[in-house]
Amino acid sequence: MSDAQRWRRAETRGTELAHKAVPALITGGAGDDPAGVMTYTVVGATTGMSQLWLLVLSTPMLAAAISMAARLALATQSGLAAVIENRYGRPVSAVIVLMLAVANIATIAADLSGVAAVLGMLTGMPWEIFVPLVLLVLGFVLHRGYGKVKRVLTALTFVLLSYVGAVVIARPDWAEVIRATLVPQLSLSPTWLVAALGLLGTTISPYMLFWQANEEAEELRDGTSIQVRQENASVWLGMIYSNLISFFVIVAAATTIHSGGEHIQELADAARALSPLGPLGEVVFIMGVVGAGLLALPVLAGSTAYAVAEVFGWPEGLGERAAQRRGFSLVLAGSLMGGGVIAFWPNFHPAHALFYSQVLDGVLLPVVMLILLVLSNDRHIMGNARNPRWVNWTAVVTIVVSLAAIFVAVSGR
Repeated sequence: MSDAQRWRRAETRGTELAHKAVPALITGGAGDDPAGVMTYTVVGATTGMSQLWLLVLSTPMLAAAISMAARLALATQSGLAAVIENRYGRPVSAVIVLMLAVANIATIAADLSGVAAVLGMLTGMPWEIFVPLVLLVLGFVLHRGYGKVKRVLTALTFVLLSYVGAVVIARPDWAEVIRATLVPQLSLSPTWLVAALGLLGTTISPYMLFWQANEEAEELRDGTSIQVRQENASVWLGMIYSNLISFFVIVAAATTIHSGGEHIQELADAARALSPLGPLGEVVFIMGVVGAGLLALPVLAGSTAYAVAEVFGWPEGLGERAAQRRGFSLVLAGSLMGGGVIAFWPNFHPAHALFYSQVLDGVLLPVVMLILLVLSNDRHIMGNARNPRWVNWTAVVTIVVSLAAIFVAVSGR
């Protein structure tokens, strides 16, 4: 084989990997939504760098969870809710989907209000008036169909790279960063424990797992050939990207906010994590939150609509004609509208909602992980495509760690 042929072969393989990584890249980017950005900022601002090791530990946990969801979808060519219904019946799947919908709509409310709040920061106008505007933009984006939505979502995943620049300019104590990343630190204070639960909840959000499975099924419907054994590389690429962004958000907040002993009450407080960028920092923060919100909100609403449609056997998919997916579209719109209604509740605080919605996800995490672990090892469903050992062991560790965090956080309060 000539050098030119080797180069073309390597280029082809790289292109194929990049194409197959798109679903995992979108899912990973969606994990860094406004609620995620706020949670990681609160973690850095309240606990400094002491939870960086937990973020590193959660990276293989996240990859294992997404891998299980993807493998299930590729083996069955169905979404996760459909697999649960086929295996355990509609009552069980309906309860699980109801839990998912509650968590998703709570996060939609938090993300909607977060995007609206930063637009209010930009304009000086009340944030509430921007909620309907954001909903209209989302409706337009989702109406364009899966292929176009995918390209938009992929582009928006790169907005959050601004945190890398902020950390470089802030010049943290890199020895401390490395030590906190490699050496576990524990605290039994309620603040530390709730922050840890929120970190786990936003890093491995249940909606990401349902969305990943449905994205893989969409890819198969679009004619993309994906083999289960080829999925690991693309999953790791997307998840490492997601947690690298999260890592820099925590370091930025720990360096610029925690060092000053300040607390986060509003989104404007969180914007100080980008203060090393100078006057541009607030603008970059606004762009990042808006971009992340427009990335995550369709994923949140879409994962809810997919799950409900699968339970009731409705036609589904963002690429289907509207006349063929009325039930799917109603749930999609209802999820967004439900989040909008919650955002207008009296005494609703966007910053608090962004953080505590992720704590709720942390509570639901062990339930969803246990279901995934059982299903992806079921010979009747997976055949010979069951999980490799590292995925099973990592999933078990995830369940144990999340249950321990819930127990200690609840008992500690």
